[in-house]
Amino acid sequence: MSAGTAVTAAQVTEALAGVYDPCSQSWQRPLSLVDLGLVRGVETSGARATVRISLTAPFCMAVPVILQSIERRVGEVPGVAEVKVEIDGGTIWTPELMTARGRELLAAARAGDAGPPARPATAG
Repeated sequence: MSAGTAVTAAQVTEALAGVYDPCSQSWQRPLSLVDLGLVRGVETSGARATVRISLTAPFCMAVPVILQSIERRVGEVPGVAEVKVEIDGGTIWTPELMTARGRELLAAARAGDAGPPARPATAG
């Protein structure tokens, strides 16, 4: 990065597209924080990036993993020297917050589900 060129919110948002929600991964439906609609805001100032996120549930046990993933991924953006992550506890997540791409990815994953095994026919 050349001197005098500040990190942009677009660069940070692009990096966040590579941060996946651990719960969606465990359900074999990996969705990024961006696609889930969890990114509430991105601000940059020089070499500092501030990311504000909401959670899918207020009791989310994966918060430490999510925070570490954001810090690592955004910290890899050229020119970023400091990453601050804030949790927005005022926004209640709903599926409507998902991006169109996120809804498409989830629908495709669900369409690939095999469903419950068929029961064998029984003689009556």
